[in-house]
Amino acid sequence: MAMVVALVGVSALFGVVQPTGTASAASTASGAPAHAAAAPHPAAAVQPQSQPQPADVVASYFVALNENQFEAAWALGGKNISGLPYESFEASYFGTDHVVLSMVPVTGNQVTLTLAVTESNGSHHREAGTYTVQDGVIVSARVHRI
Repeated sequence: MAMVVALVGVSALFGVVQPTGTASAASTASGAPAHAAAAPHPAAAVQPQSQPQPADVVASYFVALNENQFEAAWALGGKNISGLPYESFEASYFGTDHVVLSMVPVTGNQVTLTLAVTESNGSHHREAGTYTVQDGVIVSARVHRI
């Protein structure tokens, strides 16, 4: 079964989460800062962040490209797979209008997919390949036009 991901306008993947439990500027009746009168809170245990799933990394990469967020795409692995300096990587996508990707089930850290690419001039082509993800970043890609 293939999973089709429409990659248009999905900027929620790059949202910012605000920390909770910010200190209040309120004071106690004695005029001391609120943190001085409050009972101490035990330090919360720091949980290690789990790595994103390989399919999520690859989908995020193409969302970033579709939304012209080239720095995000570069950080997600464009720097590893393009073989280009950043400025050339960014310029290489200027003729691309959007990409729709279809993924097949992931095997380990390898994501196999097909891409339907629409160029700015209205032309279309398809590509197929495999992206390898390690530690939340794309580390290699083998893609060819079909």
